[in-house]
Amino acid sequence: MKGTFFSKPLEYNLIVDGESWAQGANIKGTLAVSNHSSVSIDLSEIGCHLCYCSNKKFKGKDPKGITLIESAMLVKDQSELHFDFKLKNDCPVTDSSGSLYIICSNISSPFEGGFLELKILPITPIVHFIECFEQFFRFKVKNFKNKKGFIETAVTAPDSNEWSSIQKMTLQMRMIHDELEVKFNVNLKRLSFDGGLHKTKDEKKEITKTLTKKQYDLYGSVNQEGIKRVIDEILSDLKVKAI
Repeated sequence: MKGTFFSKPLEYNLIVDGESWAQGANIKGTLAVSNHSSVSIDLSEIGCHLCYCSNKKFKGKDPKGITLIESAMLVKDQSELHFDFKLKNDCPVTDSSGSLYIICSNISSPFEGGFLELKILPITPIVHFIECFEQFFRFKVKNFKNKKGFIETAVTAPDSNEWSSIQKMTLQMRMIHDELEVKFNVNLKRLSFDGGLHKTKDEKKEITKTLTKKQYDLYGSVNQEGIKRVIDEILSDLKVKAI
């Protein structure tokens, strides 16, 4: 991924290795700055900056929409910079509200240089958990979004009597060191027999499970059986029970 940007008399050529990245990955690339003026310019205040940008404010060129995470700076008499930013395992993924960006400029004037949006995807254990949930249990997830340090997604249950009590479900996931924390937030409509009468009552459940690396990883590959056991344990309490 690359871009060329002009801010007279400077030309910025930014190259970022790759097109998309998972949480926890390294973002590597190169910035080359050319001065098209005969006047010497000190480039030591220019660099590449890993930032989180909220879409609405960033598009409106409001610097309050930019949160600086890490910088790599040019030094005096240097016009080319190599950078390597390590993403956190729980860094924000790209969603409709915002994304990580590489901004090349003086960070005090971020809109005078150039920028490239980074497409950040969930870390591999979360992807594997979702794949098992969809493939083996036929639940469907929607787009991911960031929420209070978690990746959240809405979940649609299979269209069958077995899951008819589920009115709404969201799934929240995050990595804590090498453990995968998963929260199921579920709105249920249950049958009750108060006073001998058939009634329905609304119920909310939050079920939290933490998977160890052995439960989701098998010698560097996905541990489908370990993940399936955890999901089956959670879902067993949400099924419609035969009367």
